[in-house]
Amino acid sequence: MKYNVQIYEDDQGMLMINVPDEIFLVIDLLLSDVQEDGSKLWLDLIDKVLLKKSSYEELTGNACTIEIKYDVTKIVNEYAEEDQNAYCLIETAELKQILLMWDDAVRNKYAE
Repeated sequence: MKYNVQIYEDDQGMLMINVPDEIFLVIDLLLSDVQEDGSKLWLDLIDKVLLKKSSYEELTGNACTIEIKYDVTKIVNEYAEEDQNAYCLIETAELKQILLMWDDAVRNKYAE
């Protein structure tokens, strides 16, 4: 994996994630949209593009919209303030790996 990603439980037992600044909106995507429900819907669309069944897919959640293309996915925070960066770009295959890591962390948390 290209990025240093750390998934952990905070003091209240909630799953949290740390990612590099250049992909900072992955945090909003996971904590606001995917949450602990799992990322199947998001992964299905990413796979559709990576398998070249579609050239572009888009999905809007509670806080973020992802615009999926084969090479790069744009994550847009729909509620960003004017002085904030409203989007970031991440390689689509890397986003898929992070979503899979998140799903593993959710499964492990509730397997205890």
